[in-house]
Amino acid sequence: MLLDSLLAGTMLFSSFALRTPNVQPNPDDYEVSIGLTNNNFHINRQWERELGTKYIDDLMWIKVDNVLYFKPEYMNKESKSVKYLKLDSRKNIKGVSIGATTRSVDTNLRVYETFASIGYVNKKTYLEKIDVEFTFDGYAPPKSDFEYENKFKFSWKLTDSIRLYNVGEFSKLKGIEFYKAKIGVEYTL
Repeated sequence: MLLDSLLAGTMLFSSFALRTPNVQPNPDDYEVSIGLTNNNFHINRQWERELGTKYIDDLMWIKVDNVLYFKPEYMNKESKSVKYLKLDSRKNIKGVSIGATTRSVDTNLRVYETFASIGYVNKKTYLEKIDVEFTFDGYAPPKSDFEYENKFKFSWKLTDSIRLYNVGEFSKLKGIEFYKAKIGVEYTL
């Protein structure tokens, strides 16, 4: 019974991508992703090979959204050389959040800085089968340019438990710009 309440609304997701490398002669590039997610937590691991080099990317966060929103997050994106531990503390009003972010500035996760942050979330359901979600997070670190994470997700309900999804992300974090788009399958537990 306790496990049921913890997993309520939790989705198991996975995706796979295979692509020709940009530089020949290299083996085909790939990305395998698996994770668990719901409104209060997200755990994702990706195994990737790019131009013959293998990477492991991890993203984990937990969100507590009462009067204030607290979201500790760990990212280690080896494929883009971005690693941090951060805590977002924000006030959320009608989808817009304003507050502060404390984030590590070194790869050993021992030195931190705090700066202003802002966010926006918009999620809608169409025809009872299509969910569209857009999120934006912006950060103003004191020693670098404005940083951001733009994400979108479209998902189509195939059955009560299975959804097909398309996600995309355009980000600039710790001075590194990157984007990704992928298609996958979600299974609601």
